[in-house]
Amino acid sequence: MKSKSLLTLVLASLLSIMTLTGCNKTKTTEAPKDTDINTNEKINVKYWVPFTPNQYIKSLNESLMYQELEKKTNVHVVFDHPAEGQETEQFNLLVNSKDLPDVIQTYAGEYKGGVDKAIKDGVYLRLNELIDKYAPNFKKLLQEDPELARQVTTDEGNIYAFPVIGEDKNEPAWWGPVIRKDWLNDLGLKDPESIDDWYNVLKQFKEKKNAQAPLMLGKKGIDSYGTLISAFNIGPGFYKNGNTVKYGPIEPEFKDYLATMNKWYNEGLIDKDFATRDKKSREAVITSGKTGAFITEYALVDQYSAAIKGTDAKAEFAPTVQPALKNGDKVHYRVVNNRNGGYEAVITSSCKNPERLVKWFDYAYGKEGYMLFNYGIEGTSYTMVDGKPKFTDIMTKNPDGLDFWTVCNKYKLEVGPYLRDYKAVPDFTKFDKDAMDKWTKAEADYVLPQVNMTAEESDNYSAIMGDIDTYRDEMVLKFITGKEPLSKFDSYVTQLKKMRIDEAIKTYQAALERYNNRKIK
Repeated sequence: MKSKSLLTLVLASLLSIMTLTGCNKTKTTEAPKDTDINTNEKINVKYWVPFTPNQYIKSLNESLMYQELEKKTNVHVVFDHPAEGQETEQFNLLVNSKDLPDVIQTYAGEYKGGVDKAIKDGVYLRLNELIDKYAPNFKKLLQEDPELARQVTTDEGNIYAFPVIGEDKNEPAWWGPVIRKDWLNDLGLKDPESIDDWYNVLKQFKEKKNAQAPLMLGKKGIDSYGTLISAFNIGPGFYKNGNTVKYGPIEPEFKDYLATMNKWYNEGLIDKDFATRDKKSREAVITSGKTGAFITEYALVDQYSAAIKGTDAKAEFAPTVQPALKNGDKVHYRVVNNRNGGYEAVITSSCKNPERLVKWFDYAYGKEGYMLFNYGIEGTSYTMVDGKPKFTDIMTKNPDGLDFWTVCNKYKLEVGPYLRDYKAVPDFTKFDKDAMDKWTKAEADYVLPQVNMTAEESDNYSAIMGDIDTYRDEMVLKFITGKEPLSKFDSYVTQLKKMRIDEAIKTYQAALERYNNRKIK
């Protein structure tokens, strides 16, 4: 997610320098028998995490939230931020050096061979036993939600990190179709719910509203969240039906999808330049009133609404449900937010105080930490109004004229290892709520969970899919625009099979089965 909600899942996070570093890489991860931890002694922590600086805050070392956290926990953190654009390179140098920080966040999953190997190599600590004794808040979340427990556990049964965790077990969808509601009203049309409904609406937008591009289609012809293709009972890529992995672009229903898009394109119902538009060009069509429908994230719509008023003061955008093939059919694929939202922080073998650090991380998943990380400091960044937190003017009407997202990391944390409230933003509008309500009507049982591949599987999968992705993208555009006739669809599928798509499906199947069989408490 992005921008004004959890949606902006952009890099930002937590802590750094520990004078008490230096344990060798074979240090035991077993928690001591004494569960009493002396929190009166101040400790220092070295924390490596990517962070995007701006004119208001250059580093998380300037965060007032972390300064407040230090007062509460007696843990002093000094953050070390890699240079932008060099995160992967610097991470690789870091884990191969003898000078490990205490914490590595966000890029920890990039360890060559995977996180289980990082634990075997003595670089990351296995956290299971430490969490059991020193992280009651985190432990409770796992006990209450077995699927979350599965998401934070590796195929070998290791819990290795503290991630951002969504407050709700099933966070609503943040991506879906948006339509010109004022045009629907003018034409006496209802919100479209089926593919046939959409065809009729788009046709009337073209004929009676002179829409230059009745529908703005994504530049690849399929969006990665399956907004339109899901109507045909498949996913946009790899998906699951029950516990069987399938690949949407070779299924017979994919041909039906392509035939529909080709028909719409030929009749001028899809933007003729969809395949070549960049973000700026696409937004220009939307805000100039030349389109009647598009697919996007809810966080951007208020910007489009403000911009289009200069062209058409009566223009009104509204969310609508993902279409089904026929009215009453269920849709099984949409955007999802795994409750484990990533940005995972691992504790390395150099940490001399893993018990204190686990306890420190656990604070962010409890009641007090929840308020601090989501809203900041009471009286400074928020106040309680009618029993609910409300951001102050320093966040919403900053005296320096800066927007909420520019100033937020000085007072709260945009994203990182904590229990996150996706509504912890100042401008959660009626449109946002309506969009989430409507887009979440589609089910997500075809969406694959976050599976892990072995190092060998990952290398082989990447080698296969690199060429397949290129070929598929090229052929999808040709089929939709008519440069290739749909009579060649079977030849296209045959070519994908020659390129070993079935092998990639088997790899995903094996990873899914391991995921389903993960040992969790």
